[in-house]
Amino acid sequence: MDYSKPFLLGAWRVEPSSCEVTGPEGVRELEPKVMDLLCLLAEAKGEVVSRATISARIWPGVTVNEDAMGRCVWKLRRALGDPSRSPRYVGTVPKRGYRLLEPVSAIPVSPAMIARLVPNWIWGVCGALLLLAAFPAYWLARDQVAANSAPEDRALQLVDRAEGFYYQFEYDANEAAMRLYEAALELESDNARALAGLANTITQRVIRGTVDEWPAELGTSRIGNAVANRIGEQEDAARRLDRAESLARRAIAADADYPLGYRALGLSLSAQGALDAAVEAYNQALTIDPDAWEAWVNLSDIHSIRGEDDLALTYLERAYDAMGRVYDDQTVLVRPWYSPMGLMIARDHAARSDPVTAEFWYRRVLYWDPYNREALSELAELLRANGDAPSAEALCAEGIARIGDATLCDGP
Repeated sequence: MDYSKPFLLGAWRVEPSSCEVTGPEGVRELEPKVMDLLCLLAEAKGEVVSRATISARIWPGVTVNEDAMGRCVWKLRRALGDPSRSPRYVGTVPKRGYRLLEPVSAIPVSPAMIARLVPNWIWGVCGALLLLAAFPAYWLARDQVAANSAPEDRALQLVDRAEGFYYQFEYDANEAAMRLYEAALELESDNARALAGLANTITQRVIRGTVDEWPAELGTSRIGNAVANRIGEQEDAARRLDRAESLARRAIAADADYPLGYRALGLSLSAQGALDAAVEAYNQALTIDPDAWEAWVNLSDIHSIRGEDDLALTYLERAYDAMGRVYDDQTVLVRPWYSPMGLMIARDHAARSDPVTAEFWYRRVLYWDPYNREALSELAELLRANGDAPSAEALCAEGIARIGDATLCDGP
């Protein structure tokens, strides 16, 4: 098969000459190096292509660092709508390289052309043969799926469920996530997602303390408290954080292109008070994936701890933008954070005596969350305070009509 000509990859039609892929989400244009990578992986027909081979073929005569290769892989995954947490098209093989997870095939011949070339009686014979073949093919396919669902697939299911628990940020949910991550690692010891996830649950247990200390408003800096109280110097906490750091480094060793491995490392390092090293880890995560919103949130936290409030707000805004870009793929994880974070940003601008920007952020929250009571009432209060009572009253009337609560804009 000539991979300089169009071919199919799962639901995508690949056009190497024009550097375009066409699929369920329309046409995506690839950079030439990214298309070269896709064609190189396609040539391997599902076999692993080493990092050395990729470097030699795509960047001949040039020394390429891991960041450049990681960015190239990330751009390919992004174009294919392929999340790094549970990829469908581009798989990372720890310490070896990459491979395509979906088979590649040639563009099929037009059915109309086939119909003109094949006599009708042949269609009848083929139909009968296909019907006879369908039954054993079904059972063979079913058995193959069952065989392929062992430990890696079961580990993936466990990790998916663990992440749903982890992002609730509640004590019991964190404990449940921890057990699920551990179960996944029993099935697949080098699963980067499970290693990073387990590291995160351990760090969260340390910085959040006992069950009574867990509930907290979004934006309360647990890392700030940990640094101020030198939690990382306490014997039990130090032991747990050492383990979290070790797990995060194992995640990175298993998959150097998994951004949340670096995020888990940054979280454990920041809890130990190693803020400079934590910033470096978070930046590495964002080099690989600029939409790793958790890393933006954590960087905002660190700058807030350092008293760098402008940078903290800037990074929080970048986190919100990144969450918007990945919302459809990570709805369960992002939804609980999305409106509260937008409100935090709006309130911060209001506290800085910047009502125009504050209004923009309140309205941004209401665009996606039109029944948000806090955004409605706070925006109305902001408008009144800045002399725009008619707009405030109109907003309140609209909000009351939506929610059915006449006290919506009565204030505290």
